[in-house]
Amino acid sequence: MLTILLCVFVLLLVVGVPIGFAMLGSAILVIAIDGIPVSVAAQRVATSVQSFPLLAVPLFTLAGALMNESGISERLFAFTRAFVGHIRGGLAQTAIVGNVFLSGISGSSVADCAATSRVFVPQLTEAGYGRGFAAAVCAAAATLGPIIPPSILMVIYAWQANVSLGDLFIAGLIPGIVMAGAMMAVIAWTAKKRNFPKDAAFSGARLWQAFKDALWALAMPVLILVGFRMGVFTATEIAAVACAYSLIVGLFVYGTLTWKGLPAILLATGRETAAILIIAAGAAPFGWILGVEQAPQKVAALLTSVSSEPWVILLILNAALLVAGMFMETLAIMIILVPILIPLLNAVGIDLLHFGIVLLVNLVIGQITPPVGVLVFVASSVSRTHLGLIVKEIGPFVLALIAALMVLTYVPALSVWLPRVLNH
Repeated sequence: MLTILLCVFVLLLVVGVPIGFAMLGSAILVIAIDGIPVSVAAQRVATSVQSFPLLAVPLFTLAGALMNESGISERLFAFTRAFVGHIRGGLAQTAIVGNVFLSGISGSSVADCAATSRVFVPQLTEAGYGRGFAAAVCAAAATLGPIIPPSILMVIYAWQANVSLGDLFIAGLIPGIVMAGAMMAVIAWTAKKRNFPKDAAFSGARLWQAFKDALWALAMPVLILVGFRMGVFTATEIAAVACAYSLIVGLFVYGTLTWKGLPAILLATGRETAAILIIAAGAAPFGWILGVEQAPQKVAALLTSVSSEPWVILLILNAALLVAGMFMETLAIMIILVPILIPLLNAVGIDLLHFGIVLLVNLVIGQITPPVGVLVFVASSVSRTHLGLIVKEIGPFVLALIAALMVLTYVPALSVWLPRVLNH
């Protein structure tokens, strides 16, 4: 039955069926062939989305949309430009540093990519960076979104792996900085090679003014993390806090949001949330069949037959995840593979918190690698840049992120040290 399940699933994907419905359809077929009541599939679908942590998904999606419309992102970018814009290639560096702050607000790489592309591609093109490079920088910078908390993908992984969402949020801070540093190194090398221009000379007065303008925006990630550590709200409630803060700042502080514009934002949020939850719901009966057919045990046996050394298992998983990310949607990979891999990870002694970061970094690299690289498509669409121009420039960023992935894979302390320190 496992063979039938996977073959039908792949066939449905090939003919263009959305991945959530492909998982659901293949699962229903196998259930029917086995003579199990089809109502089992309905029960699995219903119970899969009745989860408190999943409440954060629509709220983080809404927070990202409100952030984009409230002017928060533009003020963050103005502050980071005043901070690093004076170095060679500084305008491109601003996109990376800006996304470090932006990622602490939205939780969505797609929302971050749209905001960054809208602001920076015109500016970078006008400054002589080249449109393809500008869009590639914006796409690559947005990979920080799911790594630096809060993060929708972290919510999903914590729900699947039964790890602390709060610890996972904290675990992403240092890896996010490592990734940002790797991408900034690429920009510095390219800037020197192509003699990119410098921005205006550094000015303390300009930095202070930009800081004051961005103060409300900069306060948001501080409010989220401090409030969580002090126990004011839970990790799931962070999403609601992010929504409320973005709404209040946009409506009453910056005045860039309007009540008339909210229905369109809510409608877009509903569509994005539905797409995510359909995948989660469709994966429930699909994953149940995988469990019944002992797919996790078979995968574990296969990999441990190669080696039982954790570093070898991680190397194999990295290679498999990078390839999978080139062809499958990020959330689908996570929902399908995490339940299969957890028994293996426990068997060889790999920390689930550490693996969560390794998995997420793999998945965000997949978001900028063709043919499925969603962030490349978003940057192309928002900035109206030909896709081929972006693909030509994205390679060095992919290599830099893979290098960061290797460091994070084999230096677990970068992921687990901070949560351990803060929990003692």
